[in-house]
Amino acid sequence: MNLTWQRYDHDSLTEALSRSFCLYVFHHPDDGDRPYYIGKAKYFGTAQPQGYERTARYNAGYVHLVAGMLRSGFSLYIASLGEQNFASAESYEQELIARWNPVRPQKRNEALRQAVTTEKPWTAANAALQATGKSGPPLSACVVRQQK
Repeated sequence: MNLTWQRYDHDSLTEALSRSFCLYVFHHPDDGDRPYYIGKAKYFGTAQPQGYERTARYNAGYVHLVAGMLRSGFSLYIASLGEQNFASAESYEQELIARWNPVRPQKRNEALRQAVTTEKPWTAANAALQATGKSGPPLSACVVRQQK
């Protein structure tokens, strides 16, 4: 399975809030090579195509916190899994937590880990930025592949 990470900032938050069946990572440049937080969401935010989902990970009561993080320099990276593959989301999330060691302490379950091949999306974004000489990171950042 291949996953493409996309980068979101404060200006593209509305688009991020429409994502579903995904993994997501918050990263701040001050944290260097480590993400701040890694998560999974059936419905990431409040702008779902089928309408508002009260079960959204970042529902109406929390959108302001995500907006504040993005305004303060965090980037949000989201990788779609698809509805059928979402059953393995926790396994992928646990693998990324184990490998990337987020700044915020997170629940770890070694037994659930499912191997993936990936790059840290903020690292891939920085490499692409240096190669292009542009002033902002690209939306497409990296690919995750499931190992067999």
